[in-house]
Amino acid sequence: MSAIEETPILKTNEFQPETLGPHEVVWRNRYAWLLSAGYRLRERYNPDWKPSWIGTAKDPFDCEDAHPILFASVNHATRVATGELVVLKSVDHSKFPREIQVMKYLSSEPLGTDPRNHSVHPIDILQDPDEDTLSIIAIPLLRYFYDPPFETMGEVLDFILQFLTAMHFLHENRVIHGDVSLNNIMMDASGLYPTGFHPISPEEKPDFSGSATPKFSRTEKAPKYYLIDFGLSKKFEEGEPPRPTSKPGTDRSLPEYQDETKPINPFFVDVYCTGNLIRREFLDGDPEMAGVTGYYNFEFLRPLIHDMMHEDPEKRPTMDAVLAQFNEILDSMSFASLRSQCIKKGDEKNPARFLRTSVERWFKRVTYMVRRLPPVPSRK
Repeated sequence: MSAIEETPILKTNEFQPETLGPHEVVWRNRYAWLLSAGYRLRERYNPDWKPSWIGTAKDPFDCEDAHPILFASVNHATRVATGELVVLKSVDHSKFPREIQVMKYLSSEPLGTDPRNHSVHPIDILQDPDEDTLSIIAIPLLRYFYDPPFETMGEVLDFILQFLTAMHFLHENRVIHGDVSLNNIMMDASGLYPTGFHPISPEEKPDFSGSATPKFSRTEKAPKYYLIDFGLSKKFEEGEPPRPTSKPGTDRSLPEYQDETKPINPFFVDVYCTGNLIRREFLDGDPEMAGVTGYYNFEFLRPLIHDMMHEDPEKRPTMDAVLAQFNEILDSMSFASLRSQCIKKGDEKNPARFLRTSVERWFKRVTYMVRRLPPVPSRK
């Protein structure tokens, strides 16, 4: 969910978990319709809901049904036919007229089954019965790409490889994302969490019966990473000049945004934002975001990131060139480097925990070598 589309719903001191907020009532009113369409919202949004903690000594926040949605336009449901948890997103066509069009295009054949396609595919697109301008998109439940933490350099580079492949695929098909940001790339974590996790509180099991901890690492069960949120995306037709979309994305640090006299090429905007995300997450961190501190030992990516973030947009490489250069970097690295521990800046400030984690990961890496698991998980 992009910050451009919607700011998070914040819990205030007056928040009462037994009371639905106005944004939640909208979903409760959709409960019967969505159930008839094959999607059962969480019990909190059942019109007959009675808080499970009432009349007990339980802390409400230890109960699954006490936790409200985080964004007014996003909820979660069980797909009745399969029992799987899915995300339901309300899309307002008057604000984001291209979102569904782009998703349909990227999931159509032959693009839909292309292994280079990392765009999340809709399971269903439902027309809201009461609002002509609203549709509800059902998509798979995904998890933020950075949780759980990366353990090896190869796991990080696998993420970057898939991320760059995803962006290259979009540009190859004349689609710009328009809002490349930390929250708009996620992963299918079903291999890591075979028993699932709660969509609002991912540190918990789906039924809040205990903590959700990964059973496998990324090296053992290579996740696929996905681009989400195509509200600011656009497909350009053959020969159509690449004009910017009407709204800028989350990343406002681009040099071309500072000079309104210069033309803006949205493909070069994507390149910059892709490089900036990698820089902030894995090299320099972001002092304005808690926990985003960067990692040690990724300076070898600096020249590529520098080129992607060049002040002159025309001097930035295309995604085709970016992916080719990254693959050259990857091919030049030794197995030992790819297997090496991924160390987040600041982890060493807790020596006891750092030592324990380092020993645990060393033993894991030994087992990976014995089992002959590839150091870059998706590269078999």
